[in-house]
Amino acid sequence: MRKLFITTLLLGLALLLMPSFASAHPGNTDANGGHHCWTNCGYWGYDYGEYHYHYDESVYVDNEKEVRKQDYNAAVSEGEYLLKLLNDFNMAINSGDIKKIDGLYDQFTDQLSYVEHLIGYVYGSDNRSKLSQKYVKPSKIAKERTIYEVSQLRLLSQINSYINEDYDVSEEFSKLDRLVKKAAQIKKSGGYNALPNSVNNDLRYQEALTYGNYLNKKAYYFSQLIGQGDIYQINEEYDYFVKQIQITEAKIGKVSGKENRDKLGNRFIKSAKILKERTIYEVSQFRLLQNIENLYYSGEETEARNNLSKLDRLKERAVAIKAAGGYKNLPATVTSDLKDKEDLVRYLLG
Repeated sequence: MRKLFITTLLLGLALLLMPSFASAHPGNTDANGGHHCWTNCGYWGYDYGEYHYHYDESVYVDNEKEVRKQDYNAAVSEGEYLLKLLNDFNMAINSGDIKKIDGLYDQFTDQLSYVEHLIGYVYGSDNRSKLSQKYVKPSKIAKERTIYEVSQLRLLSQINSYINEDYDVSEEFSKLDRLVKKAAQIKKSGGYNALPNSVNNDLRYQEALTYGNYLNKKAYYFSQLIGQGDIYQINEEYDYFVKQIQITEAKIGKVSGKENRDKLGNRFIKSAKILKERTIYEVSQFRLLQNIENLYYSGEETEARNNLSKLDRLKERAVAIKAAGGYKNLPATVTSDLKDKEDLVRYLLG
């Protein structure tokens, strides 16, 4: 009995003296007094899966405090650097130079993301909230104020490279329009201060230049079709070409400064409109003859005859516009193709 009592007493003392690790670091230890870390290892100062020993609870409590301190100090240190970048970024914004803003944007926003990441490791919601208010919130405002303008500038550069390589850019132009609208919406919904006028002015000038470059490409292609003298292909391309003239004129109309608008108009619109004027009445003749032919085959012969009277006026107008504008006549094949089509229509109508 005395022996059992002594054994029980010794076991009880051993249990009382055994260090408790639950509050310092979770997980059961093995026979060697250690184990691998599989949960929140960085928080406790270990690598994932690292084997370590639990000898003294105070060691791990101190380690926990040190890790928390390091996490907090890292967030503060990088946050202070973020504020420095924010100051430089705001100076670029105030200068109204979109290229300066663009040049600083990536470094600034990368640092913002990094600081947000570090703050996520800081112990305590109050600490995280205070750090976010000090570092993240003002930085995000600056980012939101500029993100769509920077995106426009970069997309315009991309579109120009696509134009030079003869890629289709219709989807990119649609995306650009959405970015322009979104830039205005984000300022309104977020209550952000508008950027200096020079930012938008420069973007609208770059946009007009880009549309002008695209129009030049289309004008070159349309000019080649004219040179080939195929009225069918000229007719097929005509509407799209004219639409690009109209769009480019509208974009130029948004450019600040009459002198700038005049220069852009002379550079891109004038020559394109000459091509349009050279072909407009021949294309109109072709389409009228097509319509008359369709009316005839649809059994609307009377309506077809009524439309035929318009043809002579279009032919006269084609001659007059060439003379008044000093435009070169179209290749003879255009005239001969139109004549063949007219002869067919007049034959059908008797």
